[in-house]
Amino acid sequence: MSTAITIKTTTMKLLLAFTTLFFLSCSRQTETDTSSATTENTTEISQDENVALNFINDYTAFCSQKDQDSNWIRNNVLLTENFKSTYYPLLDSARKEDPELGLGFDPIFDAQDFPDKGFELSALDKNTGFVTIKGKDMPEFILVLKISEQNGKWLVDGAGVINIPANKRAKR
Repeated sequence: MSTAITIKTTTMKLLLAFTTLFFLSCSRQTETDTSSATTENTTEISQDENVALNFINDYTAFCSQKDQDSNWIRNNVLLTENFKSTYYPLLDSARKEDPELGLGFDPIFDAQDFPDKGFELSALDKNTGFVTIKGKDMPEFILVLKISEQNGKWLVDGAGVINIPANKRAKR
């Protein structure tokens, strides 16, 4: 009987040691993953650069309204003139080609659907001005915007397919 108790005790000690090591390694891995997720160029968004989130969350609310002002983009003070001068010709060209369907998707969201609850920051590259965001209620919905500083003020210069190179856009 004493051999059986010794084996059982040894087994329990090994199991306890294995479990402890397992949990310690998991917590270390989580710490490593969190720190490796931030790169040198990716940082928290500052007050000035928050323009990307402000714009896209306002745009989400705008798109959810029944009565939409067709001049919303034109009158938006968070957008560069470059953004606006790319946006309208793209829509006009698509309407000429297909008056009923137009583009068939929203060029700012680069999709037909969008997260209802808005977006939150995923990454920011201060060197290039590219801001990657994800949907609050659809975290798999990734969108890239571009911000630029003009006359001391941060503005949105690109979103979705507007002024975002194909290799920088979110995969669909």
